[in-house]
This record gives sequence, C-alpha cells and structure tokens, in this order.
Amino acid sequence: MLGQDDITDYLSVSFSSTDYVGHIFGPSSLEAEDNMLRLDRTIANLLKFIDIKVGLDNTLIVLSADHGAAEVPDYLSSLGMKTQVVAPKEWDQSAGMKVLKKQFGFDKQLIKSYFHPYIYLDRDLILRRKLSLAQVQQAVAKEVGKLDGVAIAITSTDLESGKFPADYLHTLVANNHSKNRSGDIYVVLEPHRFVADMEGLSVAATHGSPWGYDTFVPLIFAGYNLEEETIYQRVSTTDIAVTLSAIMGIKAPSGAQGNVLTETLDND
Repeated sequence: MLGQDDITDYLSVSFSSTDYVGHIFGPSSLEAEDNMLRLDRTIANLLKFIDIKVGLDNTLIVLSADHGAAEVPDYLSSLGMKTQVVAPKEWDQSAGMKVLKKQFGFDKQLIKSYFHPYIYLDRDLILRRKLSLAQVQQAVAKEVGKLDGVAIAITSTDLESGKFPADYLHTLVANNHSKNRSGDIYVVLEPHRFVADMEGLSVAATHGSPWGYDTFVPLIFAGYNLEEETIYQRVSTTDIAVTLSAIMGIKAPSGAQGNVLTETLDND
C-alpha cells in the first residue's frame, strides 16, 4: 500500500482529457473551461483521499504539463493578431520545389511526408539518383524557408553536426532532434501559424513550436512543509526529476537532465 511504511513511494497521474479538449476546442473555449473545473474537483478529491490515508504533511505534490498550446486562429484574428493554418501537404507542389525536382530528376514527390515538425524526404529515390542527402536537404530547406508561414527550416545534417546558431530558439530545435527517429528537415512555423492536424484528426488548436505559448507551462511544488513562494526564473519540466531525486537524497535517473530547483530543498 502506498504511504503505509517508512519507504518513500512515488505516484504519477496523467489527466489526459485536458490535452484532447484543448486540441479539439481550443485552450480558451468554454469546453476547456468546463474541463478545468472538473479537473480541479478531481484533483481536490484525490488530495482529500491522500490526506486521509497518508497525510498531506507527508506528501510532496508536483503539478505540471507536457506542453502549452496556441490559441484558435479565429480567436487570435478577433484580437487583431496575424494567424494562419499552414498546409504542408501543398509544399511539394510549390514553384520552388517544382524547380528542385526537375533539377534533381525527380518524377514524383520529393517531400515524402510531413509529421510535425519534420519533413521526411524520399530517401530511397535520393539514393537511386545517387544524390547527396545533405545537399538535397539543404536545397529543400532553403526553398521551404521561403514559404509563407515558415520561420526556420534547418536540416538534420546541420543539427547533428552542430552547424546552427547558438541561440535559444535553435537550441530548443536541437534538443528536440533524435538521429534515429527524426526526419530530414525541422520546420519552425512563424508564431501563431500551425498545422490543423493531429494524427489525422482535424483540430482547432495544436502545439509543437518553440514559441513562448507552447513552452509556458505550470510548475508547482506544494506540501511537505514548503513555504509559499512565487519564483520568477526560466525553468524546465526536465528539472522535476532531478529535483525530486535531490529531495529524496537519491541518485537521479541515468537519462535525467535539468537543474535542481534548490528552493524546494529549504523546507525546515
């Protein structure tokens, strides 16, 4: 039984309905507001149960989220902000891409697929044409970077070789990249531009950008004799695992990254 002995227990709960409601209706919708009210009651009931069984004085509570979200384009437009739904499926037929395909001798799609935020090229065809993958990536990235709604298009070759500016935006892009899983070209859309598709489902709002509205999430530590305090500094959700490890006095997980939030350790 959790919390019934002197050994520290860990319980993680994901309230996933918030994600789906936000995607389908938008984060500022009445449906999202209704969901948050229901979520608040659910968490209150959970904490009440924990208080009875374990005691909240013996419990450290951490609340966070995996990502933020963009507002619905129609709502942003009503506020006078520039916004647009982008259709990557049309990129392969753009004028610049047609020129590239003719140059490379492609008689079909060069962009095989797009799974946000990556473009996947037809590598089999590139291999058969005996073309340099890096050169094709660079050429496509250059053309895609000219398209309306695209802020940055950077190749996987450049990400893996470290050939990118050492600024905050590009660092976030590089952190997202995995050599074994990622596509050929990482695309960062302009702020408030997004692809209205989630695993084949048409959605009202989405996420997946490095802009502030997608990276701003709650990070709350409560209970366990912590003093009430609001701290203003840039932190990351990756700080949670190493901070919990420090609080418990144990070694952090082998793959954990982040910084210990030392404010949580001063609980005397």
